[in-house]
Amino acid sequence: MNSLLTVLIVAIGVLAATPLRAEVGEIRVGIQPGLPSLPVIIAEQRGFFAEAARQAGLRDLKVTLQRLSGADAVNEALLSESVDASVLGATAFLSAWDKTKGREELRALAPVATLDVTLYTNRREIKSFTDFGEQDRIAVPASASPQAMLMRMAAAKFYGPDKQGRIDRLLVTMPHPDATAALLAGKTITGYVASQPFSMVLSRSNKVHAVITSKEILDGAQATGAVVAAGRKFVDANPTVARVIIAALEDAMAFIASDPGKAADIYMKSESSTVAKEDVVQQLTDGSMVYSMAPSGFMTFARFMAKSGQLKNEPKSWQDVFFPFLHTRSGS
Repeated sequence: MNSLLTVLIVAIGVLAATPLRAEVGEIRVGIQPGLPSLPVIIAEQRGFFAEAARQAGLRDLKVTLQRLSGADAVNEALLSESVDASVLGATAFLSAWDKTKGREELRALAPVATLDVTLYTNRREIKSFTDFGEQDRIAVPASASPQAMLMRMAAAKFYGPDKQGRIDRLLVTMPHPDATAALLAGKTITGYVASQPFSMVLSRSNKVHAVITSKEILDGAQATGAVVAAGRKFVDANPTVARVIIAALEDAMAFIASDPGKAADIYMKSESSTVAKEDVVQQLTDGSMVYSMAPSGFMTFARFMAKSGQLKNEPKSWQDVFFPFLHTRSGS
């Protein structure tokens, strides 16, 4: 046999028998307070990242979770490359996609959880959204968060088009735990747009009451509230790792659906949560917190944000803001 041919055959055999090397040896994933980050937490703690990496031919892939709070912190971490991917609210993500288009190009790897938030108040006389006045302050986690965007959409719906400025003057940014405590204490704020599990805590209190929900603002439609976002530079350099992240998240979502009790235990331990386990299980099973790999409602948010001048670039479809890995799936 020709010696060159022999060398080539041996080389091919060695390559075929050698597992793929990880494009990076470690992935750093940002998480935020609350249940939307649960699939990421479970994927790390239950070994789904490690198993997906093994199946992809990657060995010794380390996953490190970093706790962040608010869209500004997430954007800074992604742009500074101190994290490789992170949970980020859907509308904050759209703003980041818009601002980085043609440069760092932040896009979504996967949707995480559907949106379910409620506006609460500690003022008994407030019965409807339009009862909030200039003296009131409504807490949201970030100015570009889904909660803030929903308040602007409600303003356009109830006050009229181009009237979102009336509610913008009332919005203040505050982390979820701080906002919950402040609303219950009757200090600093008179309203708070709460997501789970903080919404359930407030629903049990006689000091506050619900004013309006996200489903009412969106006329019953369902929308993705959070995604896992990453920069194009990282994904282009690490396509196999990107697929590992998606596969692990999908496995984590299946685990939550099949064993919400264990999922609740993992959440409570990770977050040092004082919420009762049965309450967390209820939130994971009653439809108020739905984890899905099918993006929904992105164009509803995008069209509103573009029309109101919050996006310079309006995506033509949800695929424009997602990496190609999920493009063949249904979405909106």
